[in-house]
Amino acid sequence: MRRKLILITSIISVVLLSYGVHFFDNYENSIYDAFYQKPQETNDNIVIIAIDDATINALGQWPFDRSMHADLIDFISQGNPAAIGVDLMFDSYSNEASDFELARAIKEAGNVVLAKQIVYTPKIKGYKQGSDIVISQFDELLDVSTQGHINTFLDADRVVRKINMFAKRFVLETESYEEEPNFAYALLKLYAQNAGMDDQTKENLESVLQKYNHDTEDLYIDYKGIPRKYDSIPYFLVYSEGFPASYFEDKIVLIGPYANGLQDEYVTPVVKEQPMFGIEIHANILQNLLEDSFKKPVPSFFNVLMIVFMGILAYFLSNKLSPAKGLISNAAIIIVYLILCHQVYQMGYILKVFYPILAMMIMYVSALAYHYLEQLYEKKKIRNIFGRYVAPQVVDKILEDSDNINLGGERRYISVLFVDIRGFTPLSEKAEPEQIVEILNSYLELCEQSIFKNAGTLDKFIGDATMAIYNAPLELEAHALCAVKTAWDMKMGAQKLKQELFEKYDKIVDFGIGVNTGYAVVGNIGSKKRMDYTAIGDTVNTSARLEANAKAGQILISESTYEHVKDQILATPLGGIKVKGKETLIQIYQVEGIVGDDRQANGS
Repeated sequence: MRRKLILITSIISVVLLSYGVHFFDNYENSIYDAFYQKPQETNDNIVIIAIDDATINALGQWPFDRSMHADLIDFISQGNPAAIGVDLMFDSYSNEASDFELARAIKEAGNVVLAKQIVYTPKIKGYKQGSDIVISQFDELLDVSTQGHINTFLDADRVVRKINMFAKRFVLETESYEEEPNFAYALLKLYAQNAGMDDQTKENLESVLQKYNHDTEDLYIDYKGIPRKYDSIPYFLVYSEGFPASYFEDKIVLIGPYANGLQDEYVTPVVKEQPMFGIEIHANILQNLLEDSFKKPVPSFFNVLMIVFMGILAYFLSNKLSPAKGLISNAAIIIVYLILCHQVYQMGYILKVFYPILAMMIMYVSALAYHYLEQLYEKKKIRNIFGRYVAPQVVDKILEDSDNINLGGERRYISVLFVDIRGFTPLSEKAEPEQIVEILNSYLELCEQSIFKNAGTLDKFIGDATMAIYNAPLELEAHALCAVKTAWDMKMGAQKLKQELFEKYDKIVDFGIGVNTGYAVVGNIGSKKRMDYTAIGDTVNTSARLEANAKAGQILISESTYEHVKDQILATPLGGIKVKGKETLIQIYQVEGIVGDDRQANGS
């Protein structure tokens, strides 16, 4: 159990650590990109005036004279737009007259938002942090416009997935942070003030503005479609005569770069092969504000909880189910989890997908490997234990049914056989040591072969005696008969062995055998360093008493054994005998043969 807890804890800890250091965020982001982003309808109230290649070709070299921008703003303003956003930087003076015209046009429009950009000062350990720099417009434009930051926040893979509605910048003079509103947020404020709309819509917009006011947390953009999906009009078409200004009524008009050479393109989750212009990203942010469809990451606690839960669940499944069923169950749970993540996304939150599934997959594979190695260890342990006690084919059966083998101890109905070599003690006093060992080994080899032949378990050799049990560890339906057959095989084998020993050493020995049937406790019994699979209890003791009462060449069985085998053996009742530890007499029988076995006690 301790090893299993270590396995579970280690895997979950590794996944949590990788989550904490964002080790697999690229994979997480890839799943997010594929799983969440899908085409949606764009908002018709958002219009892009595109400074595209056609415009540059038509109007001449970029950048345009600022008076052209002034003329464009004047024209758009005739159509009474709700707000105009200019995603261009006029951070230094150019032609004085053109600068004046641009400031005048913006002032007269009264609803223009200009861009600003925050340049963050690197934080160097051991050095005092400097102020973050704001790159903005020349002074006269600041006085007549609203500004919003156009910073893009790139993930490690250089993809724009999220924004800060209010970006924090450090100010050294006050040693504090100031907040700069997003370009789209500033536009929405003007839209809510100026656009013609019913009271409910206006109230909803004001609620959204209040919701995101001073929100500095990460907000994931719910992109509405592929690049170039928003309505866009080439700059030069609007600038030239003939385009109806009324088209812009109550709309949010965005003016910005729309040409590949203007270096305002970013990779987004929608189509990574086709970058999206910055002005399109602002359009998406605007629509997210209008629909209140931004997605926020759930608190880290929930992600941690899901990692732990999915990991433990995977271990439970691998522990309780077969590999095939466990795999199917894991796949089903992953599908359910993906559905859950999608539902949470629809509710406005992003739940980590990759890390919980990673925890589940690693845990499942590791648990399978652990269980496999554990089974190998258990099988090796069983083989080491029973390889000494039973025949190899029985060991194989035990391994096949190892789940039902209880080594810890259980009460079972078994038959027990004890056999002892009669006449061995006086022989050992006269014979040479080498002869003694050879004779003993010959008899014990016969015992082992007879036990294994009849599916018995060789419990132990006790000097010149042997103990065997039947119906443990494997179930053996006719265990009493198998025990008696073993005794008969020993008796028959001993007759041949006696002849060989007499011819070789001029000495003979024989077996005395006792068999009893009843309940006993069986299992691994012993100390930590020395443990054997054996049986204990009154049934075992009685069998040993029967063997002690058996004469050379005699097989004695108890009445309980006889009742199981009386139709398959030939036996002579000998009446009752008194044995140690028993107040009542034990009825015993002498085995004379096995039905169907033609071998006779004379050794024929």
